[in-house]
Amino acid sequence: MDLENKDADGRKKMGGSLIHIGRFIAFIAAAFMIVMLVSEGALKDISTGDMAGILLIVLGVIALAAYVISYWNANYAGILLIAVSLAFVMHSFYYLSNGQIALWMLTGMPQLVAGSLLLIGWRIKKTG
Repeated sequence: MDLENKDADGRKKMGGSLIHIGRFIAFIAAAFMIVMLVSEGALKDISTGDMAGILLIVLGVIALAAYVISYWNANYAGILLIAVSLAFVMHSFYYLSNGQIALWMLTGMPQLVAGSLLLIGWRIKKTG
């Protein structure tokens, strides 16, 4: 019986560690995205016709919001980050003629990894 309690505590610690790593990756990825948009001047001359730029800004803000939500509920934040990653895939394939996978690797893949880590950590913590 004592072994079961130690195993459960170890699982909770591992789940908590995965959640912390997921939060760190989510913050770095969202901050990188926003800094990249600001440094490229995407926020300066935005018109309502520039839908691609507006969509990137919205996705960056949603990713940052998911990072904040992860402190209250890692499950919802993980789902939101995976949705943002899928939105980055659709954005890169729709707005670019040849579907640049490198763009998604830079913008969407870190969100996918962070969201997956949050969901896996949440699940391990819940079952442990």
